[in-house]
Amino acid sequence: MSKTATATEFLGIRLVFTPTELKLDQEEYIDEMSKRFNVSDCKPCSTPLEPKCTSADFANSELFEGPFRELIGSLLYVAVTTRPDILFSVDYLRQLQEKPTVAAWTGLKRILRYLKGTKNFKLVYKKLNNPNFNIDLYVDADWASDTIDRKSVSGYVFMFCNCPILWHRKKKNCIDLSSTEAEIITLSKSLQDLLYYKDVINEISHINSISIYEDNQSAIKSVTNENECGRLKDLDVKLKFIRETLIDLCISIKYVCTENQITDLFTKGLYKYKLHKLLCFCSVCMRD
Repeated sequence: MSKTATATEFLGIRLVFTPTELKLDQEEYIDEMSKRFNVSDCKPCSTPLEPKCTSADFANSELFEGPFRELIGSLLYVAVTTRPDILFSVDYLRQLQEKPTVAAWTGLKRILRYLKGTKNFKLVYKKLNNPNFNIDLYVDADWASDTIDRKSVSGYVFMFCNCPILWHRKKKNCIDLSSTEAEIITLSKSLQDLLYYKDVINEISHINSISIYEDNQSAIKSVTNENECGRLKDLDVKLKFIRETLIDLCISIKYVCTENQITDLFTKGLYKYKLHKLLCFCSVCMRD
């Protein structure tokens, strides 16, 4: 490829440019993974994992000896570049990589079968003529979702002009005592990342507005009200940081109903209908 030619591929990511869009997919990379891990002839799945599965379903099984970490790494690369729909499932099973089980290996193969059936999904970035850009930050926490240790899962996604530029999912290191506490801690962490990306985007153009979307009414009230949390000093510090950041950057915090909370993609297993609905919100094209 010459220096003046339009790029068509980068690190296993196919780039498709049109006058109005940039489309990203990893169809060839997924095909190579399918062959390497022997699922080319397997029947595709409609979801990455069973929606109602729990940690115990994967932990209570005999130990597995095989390329577990290798498949985790390959899937994780896809999850953080073009396929936000598998991040929850891959990170969920990644927790077992120290002592992988046969059930967890079967779960990873299911994710690969899901990718095989959806390899034509594309992450789409649309061209905008408006020089003023908007940032929307969707934040959520699934409180005490791990049935073994009752630790929460946090997730957030940055939408830049209605297109995702960063998505994050992490199981917390400590136990949250309430859903409000889980949401506030997640919101604090997401705002720290937002401060960095805001400065990067400001180098490109002007940010018109920044909005945060939460589905926990109690967390929103805790942030917007000047209530003290004196008995919980660490939480009180996070609340004051959040309030100060919202004021300094003129950020508005808004309620979004659970059905439209994009971050559910990263915090819980979903049925096919809701999975596809949120992927549409997340600018993923599910057809050629």
